[in-house]
Amino acid sequence: MANSRGQSRNTKQLELIWRAVKDDSSHPTADQIYDRVRKKLSHISLGTVYRNLQKLVSDDKLQVLMLGRAQHFDPLVERHQHFICESCDRVFDVMVDRQREIKPAKLPHEGFKVTSHQLAFYGVCKHCSA
Repeated sequence: MANSRGQSRNTKQLELIWRAVKDDSSHPTADQIYDRVRKKLSHISLGTVYRNLQKLVSDDKLQVLMLGRAQHFDPLVERHQHFICESCDRVFDVMVDRQREIKPAKLPHEGFKVTSHQLAFYGVCKHCSA
């Protein structure tokens, strides 16, 4: 059982990790967040960062975006899509009108129950195409 000092440390680490990602629209990876947090808390481990990021996901403060084999963390948890630049690999949020949301026509009729989906647009961002 954690003592009050241990609980305080965990809360401090969680708060520091949350502050490192909460206003970040760049969709950072755990490694990128770890690099930021280590500048303020040098002894923190990558495992601690991963565990706290997963806690933030389970608390619905972050969502996970899988790009290839890498997890990217997104503080915008309302339903939205993404645009991925094939030139610089930056990820941009794309808000989709709920009335125009893409829904599979065939799956429900074949007995599948769709609970969520992810859609990503790929191309070249305005910075790279300029």
